[in-house]
Amino acid sequence: MAIELDQPLCPVFSAWPEVYHSFLRRGSDPQVDARFLQGADALRPTESRFTVTYAAGAWQAGRVANREVFRFSAGDLPAYLWAEPNADYSRVEVWPDPVHGRPMPPLLHPVDRVLCMGVLVHRRRLMVHACGWLHNGRTLLFPGVSGAGKTTICNQIMAAGQGAILSDDRVVLRESADGLAACGTPWPGDAKQARNESAPLRAICFIEKAAENRLTPITPMEALRRIFETASVPWFKPDMRDTALLVVERLIQTTPAYRLDWRPDPGVVDCLLPLLQ
Repeated sequence: MAIELDQPLCPVFSAWPEVYHSFLRRGSDPQVDARFLQGADALRPTESRFTVTYAAGAWQAGRVANREVFRFSAGDLPAYLWAEPNADYSRVEVWPDPVHGRPMPPLLHPVDRVLCMGVLVHRRRLMVHACGWLHNGRTLLFPGVSGAGKTTICNQIMAAGQGAILSDDRVVLRESADGLAACGTPWPGDAKQARNESAPLRAICFIEKAAENRLTPITPMEALRRIFETASVPWFKPDMRDTALLVVERLIQTTPAYRLDWRPDPGVVDCLLPLLQ
């Protein structure tokens, strides 16, 4: 996925956190999926005109008159950024607040992650709360909510010294010639792993800490129940929701799923390598 940023929204590379650097490119891309532009001051949304339709902590979706907009804020403070996508998210206008805006690149987590969710869904791609492991040109996905152990298993895989971690917290799934592929993102977790690479997805492993390492196949219905806990499905927007669910359906239909009981040590890799053959 390629997103072009208007100059005011994209300062020099050195101003961006290091995890973003491998995802940044200079110049234009003819295959750009979306353009993020500085919005005109006359169209800037305001608190007094904003009506919330969906709230998710640090961000809210809502309306200003007949316009669908996003509001980003920290706690009870005024919004530090507003955004308005068009119908298919190919164009997103952005208004960093001149007073409360962040003194850094405005399109950082969670702003970019939330807005990219719409860009991805309209291109039949899906973001998953997961660790992704790349080895021998194939990937395994370890979905999990916060605290499930994604960072821990990431650290154990790295300690084993085999392959690389695409991300220890957010992975994007896209369709490819070989089925679904897993892609790294610039939104890491505590292990700070963010790699701008992708490879075909071979299996989903839902992690559960245990005394011994063991892989157990699970049914598609069980995999579906578990993936709903971690997939970024825009439930607040019915048309986007339905498109995202098509990707979820394809994931469950085409990708073997397992419960991975694992002991937190590098030996877990030996249990996983057969899935990547």
